[in-house]
Amino acid sequence: MTWLGLAVGMAVIMVVWRMRRPPDEKMDPPGNFTMFFSPTQGEGDLFVGGIIVIYFISRFFLESFQNIRVTFG
Repeated sequence: MTWLGLAVGMAVIMVVWRMRRPPDEKMDPPGNFTMFFSPTQGEGDLFVGGIIVIYFISRFFLESFQNIRVTFG
């Protein structure tokens, strides 16, 4: 439940962050990072891919830290 909430919260934060930019800044061509993570200037399936990447990286680090704690704790 926590990971689902974090993923949804991150998605909302990214959308709000992109929507609050001034209009003249939106005229620049988007970079690769923007295309991958932005639902407003990027592609929708790439945005979902960005959410999946964030989710699995966070799961990887969580399991890594738990393994380190079990091994050395």
